[in-house]
Amino acid sequence: MKSIDDPLSGRHRVAAWRRALAAVRSLSPRFLDRHAVVLAHLERFAPDEAVSAAMTSIGLGDVGRAAAVLAGTPELRIPEPLSSAKPVISGSARMVSVVHELMVSGRNIDAWISGQPVLEQTAVPLHPSREAHLVRTGDSEWVALRWPTGSVAARSAYQGHLEAVFRTASAASGTPVHAQEQYAVIEGVGSDPWVLAPNLGRTVEDRLRCNEFPAEERHKLLTTLTALRRAMVETGMIWQGFAPRNMFFRDGSLTLIDFEEVVDAAREPARAAECLTWHRIFFADCLTERESLELFQPLAGEPEIPDDTIREADRFERALLGTPSITWARRRELLHVSIVLEGRHQRPSNKRDAGVLFGHELGHFWGDFLSADHEARLFAQMRSVDSSEVLAACLEAFEAAMEADICRTLRQRAYGTEDVSTPRTVAMIDVLEATGPAHLAAHRARQSGWYEGLETDPGQLVDEFLHEAGTAVNGLDRSVLDEYLVGGGDARKTHEESLAQATRIGLDFLHRTEEPFLHHRKPEELRAVLGGPVPLTGSGMDAVLAEVEEVIAHLSVSQSHPDYLAFPDTGNAIASLVGGTVGRLLNQNLIAVDRSAPAATFVEIQVVEWLRELVGYETVPITELRGVRDIAGLWATGGHLSNHIAMLVALGRQFPEVRRSGLMGLNSQPAVVMAGPIAHYSHSDAAFHLGLGWDAVISVGAEGGFTTDPDAVEAALTNPPNGKTPFMVVGVAGNCRTTGVDDLARLAEVCRRHGVWYHVDACHGGSLIFNERLRERYLARIAEADSVSLDPHKGLFTPYPSSYVLFRERGMLGQFSRHSSAVNADGNWDLGLITPFLGSRGFESLATWTILRHVGVRRLGDLVESRQAHVRYLERRIDDNGLFVRFNDVDFYRMAFVFCPPPVRRLLNCLDRELRRRAVQTISRYTSRLNDSLYRAGAVCFDEHTLTDLDNRVGAGADASFTIMAACPGNPLLGRGDLDRALSHLIEGALQLVPSLIADLTEVRDGGRMLTGPASWGDLL
Repeated sequence: MKSIDDPLSGRHRVAAWRRALAAVRSLSPRFLDRHAVVLAHLERFAPDEAVSAAMTSIGLGDVGRAAAVLAGTPELRIPEPLSSAKPVISGSARMVSVVHELMVSGRNIDAWISGQPVLEQTAVPLHPSREAHLVRTGDSEWVALRWPTGSVAARSAYQGHLEAVFRTASAASGTPVHAQEQYAVIEGVGSDPWVLAPNLGRTVEDRLRCNEFPAEERHKLLTTLTALRRAMVETGMIWQGFAPRNMFFRDGSLTLIDFEEVVDAAREPARAAECLTWHRIFFADCLTERESLELFQPLAGEPEIPDDTIREADRFERALLGTPSITWARRRELLHVSIVLEGRHQRPSNKRDAGVLFGHELGHFWGDFLSADHEARLFAQMRSVDSSEVLAACLEAFEAAMEADICRTLRQRAYGTEDVSTPRTVAMIDVLEATGPAHLAAHRARQSGWYEGLETDPGQLVDEFLHEAGTAVNGLDRSVLDEYLVGGGDARKTHEESLAQATRIGLDFLHRTEEPFLHHRKPEELRAVLGGPVPLTGSGMDAVLAEVEEVIAHLSVSQSHPDYLAFPDTGNAIASLVGGTVGRLLNQNLIAVDRSAPAATFVEIQVVEWLRELVGYETVPITELRGVRDIAGLWATGGHLSNHIAMLVALGRQFPEVRRSGLMGLNSQPAVVMAGPIAHYSHSDAAFHLGLGWDAVISVGAEGGFTTDPDAVEAALTNPPNGKTPFMVVGVAGNCRTTGVDDLARLAEVCRRHGVWYHVDACHGGSLIFNERLRERYLARIAEADSVSLDPHKGLFTPYPSSYVLFRERGMLGQFSRHSSAVNADGNWDLGLITPFLGSRGFESLATWTILRHVGVRRLGDLVESRQAHVRYLERRIDDNGLFVRFNDVDFYRMAFVFCPPPVRRLLNCLDRELRRRAVQTISRYTSRLNDSLYRAGAVCFDEHTLTDLDNRVGAGADASFTIMAACPGNPLLGRGDLDRALSHLIEGALQLVPSLIADLTEVRDGGRMLTGPASWGDLL
């Protein structure tokens, strides 16, 4: 086994692969570097014979196959099928002849082209919707691109519109300007036609960036481009694709490609003006400032568009502005911001690209590979940066993320998966939003060895950067963490003092024998003293404890007092943390105000109101509440009970007659609709416990991301089973398996249309309400739910037990009491009247009050977000090692994965359904065995449960159920060293099991056949 941890060894491997790749002339310098990184990464786990085979493939110019060989997943060399269909070939005579030569012996030209190396001779990968390959025949090279059906004729027509433009530009500049005429169109061989053309080499864009042109030739090129632009404006025919990536300058002429759109300025002046501005973006990072002024000097005849002209907003603009239309002035402003962002920027060092950062290289990547929403989020943060140093530092961080994402795509392709997602760029956007550009730039400035890391392992570089920056949300550092969280050694003395103070308060209360057992106050006085707004910023622990002692404890009833003779509940056992300890020491019984819980009652009411406000429900100061009839939320022992209470409230609301006559008085069975594969068991338990019956649950399907399918819910509500009347739908904001979050907005709309109760189980996701950004991203429109359950003991650093169920409308809880007059009376504050299932209960809500008062909502939000970095780090590192398959893309704090190396996935594709089922059992057994060995050794503990592979990521079918491992790092005090140590144990344990896993899987092979060759099982040993 090669060393996988030695950075020096990694640099040497990358350098060696870079030297080998230098002979592949078709690779751009950027792709050469990326492939060197990927090949070095794959080499770490590859046997020597695979390395030799990969070198052979590189010698043949097939870099993709080299990577696949190292990954253990080379394509099976199946003879190309003969084609019975005759393709239709048109185009220039020379290229038609080339195509006929390629179709020797009835070759299937479509399959043959698809098997050729991917075209990678530009800096940025081609748009993910395009397919392009490099075709070699003898000493000749051709480029094959698959164009959408119908676009060939359109492009040809557009090209014809520009003939006069080309003639004018040629005459004015003295340089021939022409479109690429040498190509052949191959139709009738696939869904879309192929276009085959000579490989023109490096684009003007890449050559300008690399400063390849001699001064005289560069001047000639600029003169020609200026003439071409002037000719477009004079003729009124504006080529949208006037971009250096569509141009080739060689042999004294300018060749142009890709005529996807040509705009007639007389007919569409606004669109023409947009294209002319876009041209400046396309050239923004290729030219010097003087050259840009020369090329884009104002010209007579350019369309002049009134500022108030209304245009339809594109997807990016809709995501950024939230409007369906946009004025020309606003669009022009956004385009000019893009010109700045995508221009040339000065790096802090000349170690990369001679100190120049090419902004459009990033902008091109973002536009092609990010969703409009993500691109808008990034743009919104960067548009206001006025410091060139801050802007360059932020762009360098995103450049590294881009390189890491492209390398990940290449590595995934080597594993046999086409994945063009951008997880590290999206993660960088998350950190940018959370911390701001100045913080991101400052963090980049503190990094050492940046360019070396970028050239050696951009994934590791970015992961470490994201983890460090992500855990420092709004200035969070170790000292801040130590202030709020127990476990930091440096803060132990402070924490001991706080706990000692809490214990003293409780003991003082229990020993308060020289005072009355109660300092009585009327409810009006208590509300005035204990009411207040939700604390957005925290206070020091001393201040919080002082308020507990001087107000809450002072106004509480001491049930251990010698003069207290009502109940024998002395409650003098010691507890754990400050809020829980003091709550237990105070030993308040929240069944009633008098003689039980005079102050605690109003503390819990206040906590409920704070949580309602954070969810987005209507809230008022507790001084304006009239009594328990206005209370719209309860503490519960856990999500199980909270969900029971929510279902009971919904049942009573939809079937009020049940309160008196019970379920037997109904004409149909009340039913609950939920996604069976992801819903928590508490909901089906509730149906059983409340007497509805388990078959009252209408189970619908889940979508691939482990979320409820709104369309399936709609169908169940529209056509429920005979004899059933749906009254409630359960949505999930963070399921217990993968913490996937449902489309809460769509579910709300479905429920509203059908008039059923909508409950959101946010027991896992409820902690996100404390972070405004995460709440808007994951819990948008949660306030439209009729009820919400959330568990501070799951995600808010609060000891068990702590759960809440909240209701949108007030008055929902009064149905639990037979004493209607008492519940509806002003001034009645006895919570026992509106609490189902529980009679006496302790002052557990004090733990929530304490953390809110000490930390404050804003810092709690920072803490919640900071721990995201831990699971994101694990997600990316587990992805990169290739030994496991993730079942979910992490929404927040939980990741499920199975032990399944790439060759195992490949074998599954060769098995029939029964053998595949047995292979799944074997994989599950080894996953459990790996997890159990780590657990028993005390090395690292992961969760374990069964999970259906809804996205079919393993390849055994979307109905295959596996025993999986799950990671859920919840402690913000975790460091990267802790996570790396856990990963090291995980990988080492997995590698030890690979041989026996392979041996066992031979038992389920088809007819005794084993895969052999470079991708054989032994390759992973």
